[in-house]
Amino acid sequence: MNYKSYLDKVFVVESSKAIIRNDQLEEQRYVAGEVLPPGKHVGDVKTVPQRTEVKVTDVKTDSGRHTYVFVAPANGGEPFGWTTAMNLEGGFKNETAGLSPSQWELEPLGTNKTCIDRNALIREGSPNFTSLGSKIPIKSFVAVTETSGDFVRVSKMTIVQNAIEIGEDIGWTKASNLHDGCSDLYFSDDWTSTKGPNACWRRGEYLGPKLLVNIVGFGGEMEQITLDSLDPYMKLKNAAEEDNVQLSINSAFRTFQRQAQLRRLFEAGQGNRAAPPGHSNHQHGQAFDLNTRHNVFDGTDKVYEWLKANAPKHGFVRAVSDESWHWEYRPVEAEELAAAGSFKIPGVEDHA
Repeated sequence: MNYKSYLDKVFVVESSKAIIRNDQLEEQRYVAGEVLPPGKHVGDVKTVPQRTEVKVTDVKTDSGRHTYVFVAPANGGEPFGWTTAMNLEGGFKNETAGLSPSQWELEPLGTNKTCIDRNALIREGSPNFTSLGSKIPIKSFVAVTETSGDFVRVSKMTIVQNAIEIGEDIGWTKASNLHDGCSDLYFSDDWTSTKGPNACWRRGEYLGPKLLVNIVGFGGEMEQITLDSLDPYMKLKNAAEEDNVQLSINSAFRTFQRQAQLRRLFEAGQGNRAAPPGHSNHQHGQAFDLNTRHNVFDGTDKVYEWLKANAPKHGFVRAVSDESWHWEYRPVEAEELAAAGSFKIPGVEDHA
C-alpha cells in the first residue's frame, strides 16, 4: 500500500499568490541576474503561476502543523520549491503523507511482520495448533502466508529492492506475536512509552501503541489517524464523494503531549474544553471530528445529513452529545445501529 497518496498525481495551483519558499520555508524573491517572468521585477516574491499543473514530491509541516508541499512542473523541468498545500486546488485534503513512525526497513504491505514477543511459539497447524517446542527469534522479519482465526502461518523473508522475498516455511504462531511491517521501532522507547507519540488511551486506561498515518485535514493542517482506521475512513470519504459530498478531518488522533497542552490552555482560560490527558476521546484512535457545521440539526447541513444516513453503513457512529462533528469508527455498534435505523450510540443527546 502507498502511504504517500500524492505521489504520481497531478495537482493544479489554484491560488494567484502561491508563494515559493526555500527548505526553511522562507519566502523567495527574484534577484539581479535571474530570468524574470513577464511582469516580475527584482525583489518581487516568487510565485507559482496560477493554474499551473504540478506534481508533489515531498511534504512537511511547520510548528503549527500547517502543510507545505514541494512542487515541480507536471510536464518536467526544474522544481519550483515549497509552497503551502492550501495553494493547490482542493487544499490537498485527504492526501496521506506517510506513516508515523517513519523509520522502516520495509513499511507494512499486508503480510510482512516483525516478531515482537520473545515467547513466540512455533506451532503445528489446525485444529489444535500444538506447540512444537521452538520459538521465532524476537525481532525476526517474517511473511504471513496463511491465516486461521488467531493464528498465522509464517515463512522466513528477506527484503529485496523494497519488496518481500519469501523463504523457508517456519510454521504457525499467534498473530498477536507479530506487528505490521519490518522495523526495530517496536523496541524503541518512543514506541513502548505510555506517553509516547503512538500511545493510545481510553478513559484513563493505557491501551498500547498504534501505527499512525499522516493525513491532510480541513484547512491544510496535518492530522493523524490510526493505520487500522485509514481504509474505513477512505471508504467513507469515497462514498460521500459519489453523492457529491466532500468530507475532511478537522481533528483526529492526539498524542498524550498534545492533549496535555490543550488541557493546560483550557485550564488557563485560553482554549476550548479539553479532557485531561489519557481521557480524551481523541486518544484511543477511533475518533474523527469531521467537517460538519457545528450543531446544525435543521436539515440544512449537507455533510451532517449525509453522515446520519450513511455513516453507520461504513462503521461510523455519533458518539458524543452536543457534537455533531464527532464520529467514531465502531463497526460492531454501527452495524447494530444501522439495522435499527439509527446513527447515535445510546446516551448521545443534542441540546442545541
